[in-house]
Amino acid sequence: MFGFRRLWASWRFARLVAIVAAVVVAAGVLTSAAAQVAGSEDVDQDADSGQVDEDEDVGGPQAPADFLNDRFSSFQTVTDDQVQQAEAQAAEFGENGENWRLVGPSNVGGRVTGLVVDPRRPNTIYVAAAGGGVWRSTDAGNTFQSAWPSRLPQALGALEMGRDGTLWAGTGEANPSGGGLTFFGNGVYRSDDGGRSWDSWGLTHSGSIGRILVDPVNPRRVFVAATGNLSGTAQQRGIYRLDNNGRDWRLVLPAPNKTTGGVDLAMDPTNHNRIYAVLWDHQRNNGARVYGGVGSGLFRSDNGGDTWTRLENVIGTAPTDKTGTGLHSDATLGRIGIAVAPNDPNRVYVITATQYGPDKGFYYSNDGGTTLAPGGHAGGDSGYAWWFGKLWVDPKDKTHLFEADVNLRESTDSGTTWHVSAGVHADQHAMQWDPNQPGRVYLGNDGGVYRSDTNGASASWVHATYEPFNQSYHLAVARDDPTRLATGLQDNGSVRTWTATTPPGDLTQWNAYGGGDGHEVLIDYSDHNVYYECSQVGVCHRHEDSSGTSKSINFGARHSTRTTTDAPIIQDPNNPNIVYFGGNVLDRSTDRGTTFTQISPPGDFLTGPVPPNEDDKGPFYANEYATITWIAPAKTDPNTIYLGTDTGRLWKTTDLGAHWTEFTGKGLPTRWVNSVVVDPTDARHVFVAFSGYREGDLAANVWESTDGGTNWDNISGRLPNAPVEMLAYDQSRQRLYAATDLGVFVNRDGRRNWRRLGRGLPNTSILDIKITGDGRTLYAATFGRSVWAVRIDD
Repeated sequence: MFGFRRLWASWRFARLVAIVAAVVVAAGVLTSAAAQVAGSEDVDQDADSGQVDEDEDVGGPQAPADFLNDRFSSFQTVTDDQVQQAEAQAAEFGENGENWRLVGPSNVGGRVTGLVVDPRRPNTIYVAAAGGGVWRSTDAGNTFQSAWPSRLPQALGALEMGRDGTLWAGTGEANPSGGGLTFFGNGVYRSDDGGRSWDSWGLTHSGSIGRILVDPVNPRRVFVAATGNLSGTAQQRGIYRLDNNGRDWRLVLPAPNKTTGGVDLAMDPTNHNRIYAVLWDHQRNNGARVYGGVGSGLFRSDNGGDTWTRLENVIGTAPTDKTGTGLHSDATLGRIGIAVAPNDPNRVYVITATQYGPDKGFYYSNDGGTTLAPGGHAGGDSGYAWWFGKLWVDPKDKTHLFEADVNLRESTDSGTTWHVSAGVHADQHAMQWDPNQPGRVYLGNDGGVYRSDTNGASASWVHATYEPFNQSYHLAVARDDPTRLATGLQDNGSVRTWTATTPPGDLTQWNAYGGGDGHEVLIDYSDHNVYYECSQVGVCHRHEDSSGTSKSINFGARHSTRTTTDAPIIQDPNNPNIVYFGGNVLDRSTDRGTTFTQISPPGDFLTGPVPPNEDDKGPFYANEYATITWIAPAKTDPNTIYLGTDTGRLWKTTDLGAHWTEFTGKGLPTRWVNSVVVDPTDARHVFVAFSGYREGDLAANVWESTDGGTNWDNISGRLPNAPVEMLAYDQSRQRLYAATDLGVFVNRDGRRNWRRLGRGLPNTSILDIKITGDGRTLYAATFGRSVWAVRIDD
């Protein structure tokens, strides 16, 4: 059985309690370029907390918190009672049953947030996967093996190595979500043996870590940019320094408000007391994202972090700076990235974004940041500059640098002009040159790991071949073949285990059949040669294999004015030609998606209007909230459909959309509806899962009705309080399965008797589960460790 402290050490649980951390803030906003900010706060944490391996305990409870500001004032605050309840529930569960096994894919690659080269071991690198822990390669980035315990937090935001070979890992991803989600952690870990074992090293209330910087002179002095929690509060935000010979954390640069945290760090290579730090003011809720604010700023310390000066003396105006406010404190100042040229410490480069995504400005300095001047147009006009915020300078050439964007941007003239270094996947996040191999540089992005042996020249990049840390949104399994699988992957499209001419074989090797961010996928239950995929905001296609060829058919026009990123498409269980699509209205197709008819009232009838405090003002997500999130047609009654929305509304029609009943006043939570499942033998028997993750509500909400929604029972029972992402029902055995952010659980008696399913499943969020047609296997799509399977035929 898992003990209380061991459960707290797991990320799935620690991610929850990170939301409830209290905020340590300093009064006032730091605005003056000449103002000196004194670091003065000690954090009493014993860094030597014991080795973390498969038998060790770490962690501890955290304090509750207030919420961010008026934008979040309607949210429910997590209380001590909720936390204690989650502790007690989680402590009762142990691993039991069959062992989970990795299925794949391993040949695609997922988002990498950190990368370090081991200077002492040729061809050895380590990477931090956004949802998949730390991985090690000893063959120059070709293949990777896990270097991270499966039960620790799998969401990683930063990775660094000291000159003594010590690895430092920061849990919790600092990149904010766009249409999807990113997840949080429980502080900093260190390893003295190449990732074979890890010690918990404090800052357990930090939510996420944007950057770690190890002093090259004194590797026991470490700086950490604690970013906080995107949708809630975190007690530890700002820039921390490891003092007392590497034992105690001191807050040296406080965050000025509850929505600001640290995100980037840099050091003068010739002066280990000159430190650069970035604070970032950003937040989101169900629908609104504000990725900038008055708390954002760039700072420098010349005495090892004891005092700080704000750097904002920009001479001139960047052509992309529409407000002309430069680096001054301003509501439009978003994410900032900084880099110092290794061969000229006076040369400093800075990239900035606005609060809604476009580039704000690129700057350079020849005096260590005291004054800055606008450079060329570094960004690629992607509009997602908050997703990147990174610059890297060639260690041998201060005029040669790269900027993270959708494409990898390169300059060979100090940022005056820019071009694309082609041949790599989109969305760049990590880069480092290899000191052992001249001209060799490694790159991490949303597609995994790449290597160039010609200094990053365009089209010189080689992709890794084994990196099983994909982030799956949804999963499909053919009814007649448990090896025919499809999954939608974050920024890696939709992939499948077969081709038009080749049946499933090696399940580690999947191939693409849809682009963008892969989301919903379906395999026709009557003909596995017909299958579907959607990328973000409901761009969907039907695919058909016939006579050794494949064809793709675009979905026909639909009638919604708002569509969520993870738009649902559902095949009717009574007729395989009928497909449903949900936006803010419900559409029905009788020809497998070629044409659609609207079967719900127009406008906001089902979803309600977008609440003012959840109305996104940016250019990308204004029409992606107040939508249908799940659709559940009944098998025994083709006229009955249940559906749920992200605004927490649950509906049923029994006449194919002519009339609708909303289940209000039934005690149901008003929370994002993640999943609705109808008993295939009884249209009046239905299960619903809700999530308050974006609202700071941790409750595990699974509800059941046996009378068509007239009455509802909360059957969450002893489920640990965590978002329930998906449900699956095995009616023949009367088992309900729940995929959660704390693992997969099974209810065997139809009421509240939940048990953890299986052994050895990595500690990351499970976003989808599917039972095979023969009822022998359950597949789990994880958001960071690819797809796993476990036998359930006992």
